[in-house]
Amino acid sequence: MSRKRFSLKMLAGSILAGAAYGIAGEAAYSYLKQRVSPTLVTALYFTGMYLFIGIVVYLVGRMGHAKADGQVNKKQWAAALLLTVLLSALFAYVYSWIGTGGRRQAFAAYLFVIDHSGSMNQTDPEALRYQAVEKLLEDKEPEFCYGIYQFADQAQMVRDMAPVGEKHTAYKVENMGGTAFIRVLDTILQDLESGRLKLPDRCRMILLSDGYATDVDAASRYDCIRRLEQFADKGISISTVGMAADVDMELLMLAADKTGGIYVGVQDVGQLEAGMRQAAQPDVEHRDLLGYRSVGEADWVLAVLRVVFIIGLGILVAVEKTVLCERFLNTNSVLASSVAGSALGGICLEAGMNMLGLHPSAMRAALCVLVGFTLLREDEAADTHVRYME
Repeated sequence: MSRKRFSLKMLAGSILAGAAYGIAGEAAYSYLKQRVSPTLVTALYFTGMYLFIGIVVYLVGRMGHAKADGQVNKKQWAAALLLTVLLSALFAYVYSWIGTGGRRQAFAAYLFVIDHSGSMNQTDPEALRYQAVEKLLEDKEPEFCYGIYQFADQAQMVRDMAPVGEKHTAYKVENMGGTAFIRVLDTILQDLESGRLKLPDRCRMILLSDGYATDVDAASRYDCIRRLEQFADKGISISTVGMAADVDMELLMLAADKTGGIYVGVQDVGQLEAGMRQAAQPDVEHRDLLGYRSVGEADWVLAVLRVVFIIGLGILVAVEKTVLCERFLNTNSVLASSVAGSALGGICLEAGMNMLGLHPSAMRAALCVLVGFTLLREDEAADTHVRYME
């Protein structure tokens, strides 16, 4: 009489495999994101997931069915691997391309948001960041507009949005207090609402900081994302420049990703001019299948596409599991559980990051666990094993 129960060994092994790859994959993702294109990063990420999870599931299955006969169908396994590489790259490319067409965006104005917290006394004691701003504006036409905000514990406008050719008074440089990131976003949004700040339709906001925000934590991260989405809704992209090695890179990258800007990191003030020039230049907008997404007219389409693409790639991992372990696993239970896990993973990734504001690293780790999730019906596996032995 067959035992109708699921294999706890396979369940635990597959979940641990997903968790392990979530950690290893996140390290690789964080390293590669600033060095190669989002398309290549996504292809490498899912290829690694395919190889790692498949191998672990195979080894766990062999532990329970060491005498199973037959050889792995290498052609089917290689075909699924090739499809994973090609489709992950294609999906990432399509996801990035939709709504942008690879077009370069021309900006009609810059809004500089400059950190004046106490740590700037060590990072930039001579206020060279303002010289970098002036250098950036040297090649602009006299009618090109820009404005400046300073922020620490509080935020204030120190130059109204006005043409480059219009003279301005010297900026007061006083570095003290913390880095109130949400406060400066609120101040700018309030000034836009009241009409005190008026921006052209295409304005790039360039935010420079050298430390960690003093008003953003796990509890307030959701509120921060909602504010960033308000900037995206208004057509204001935020590029961020991080000075020094201990800057809150994750937060600055979040601000850039959610609004269609870019993040640039510089190690010292000597690199600041080049960094700000890079942050200000028109650039091709990229959207990351595994990362935050700026809001726009096609937001719901992109939400659905992300889930569909993740499910498709998850199904390839499910196919791999059956190809590697078809001699001793019940393919029905493996496919059903893997497809369900992939669907939940896609929904978790999309809703967690872009609706609930949860950390992308945690959502990618959850995706890996859900894609790795594998259920094995031991009674049916035993029947399969008997058929092979006969």
